[in-house]
Amino acid sequence: MIKSDRCARARPHTRARDDARARPAPIMGTGRNRAPVASSASTATSSSRDAVISRRDRHQSSDDALDAFLRFAARAKTTLASADGKDKVLSFCQYACMFVGGGVDGRATRAQKSLAASRKPFRLWKPAEAVMPLLEAHKRGKSLGVTSTDRAAHVLRALGMCAYFGFDHVVWATQAGVVADESETLGEYAQKVSYWGWFVGSASGLFLNTAELNALLDAMREKGFARPEGVDAEVDADAEETNEEERERRDAEREEIRQRARKVFVGLITNSAQTVLAMALLGRVKMSKRKIGALGMFLSAVHVASILPPAIPPAKEKTA
Repeated sequence: MIKSDRCARARPHTRARDDARARPAPIMGTGRNRAPVASSASTATSSSRDAVISRRDRHQSSDDALDAFLRFAARAKTTLASADGKDKVLSFCQYACMFVGGGVDGRATRAQKSLAASRKPFRLWKPAEAVMPLLEAHKRGKSLGVTSTDRAAHVLRALGMCAYFGFDHVVWATQAGVVADESETLGEYAQKVSYWGWFVGSASGLFLNTAELNALLDAMREKGFARPEGVDAEVDADAEETNEEERERRDAEREEIRQRARKVFVGLITNSAQTVLAMALLGRVKMSKRKIGALGMFLSAVHVASILPPAIPPAKEKTA
């Protein structure tokens, strides 16, 4: 009896303790803005973590941008270190000024003429470079090209580009006052001969590029690189038995053909544009100054892209 009374007296305390455990967490605020204290602390921790991650991402992005700029600057420095690189970049600027000026006398046109004159000293050795392949082939006792048509095209290209650069030096000499040309007839005549030489050299180069493209396609068919995808898996049952050396040889041949194809396509584009541009500058093809400037900008951009050094891969981070 006494034991039951003690249990009865203890029940209110137990019930009170159970009620306290089941009681919800304190509420901050009133009305709709009320929120548990634990939830508010969790939100603050999450926001702080997000801020740290955001700062780290921004820092990484700035480092990546700086690394990309430094790699581009290194490639640009290598390109501009050569006379040919300077000439092509100035060529782009020259035709950009022609595009902006549109043939109207003004700042852009004066800048275009100044840039055109500043390019000429960078091409001082170009006439000799144009005929060097012919001289080297003659020294070795070999001829450039297989057929007589190819050999004639090689000779015309060399002589045409030699005339282009050679008479361009005469134009510079008359403009600089090195050669007296009071009537300005010598400079105009030299300029026309230079443009005609550019046309002949570019047209001959376009013919040679077309012949090389046909030879490249024949080589691809002969080596089996021109077959559609999936044919090797169906026809060549011996492909699985090909050893590592054979695969390396095939990869080397594929890379060689890829390099040849890239060179041929660049030649097709540049020689086609140069042929049209020479005719436009001679007045044989009617084009406005803006169109000539746009075509010259495109041609110069292709030239610059073709002489750029390979892209530098980003530096790998050292891991501990």
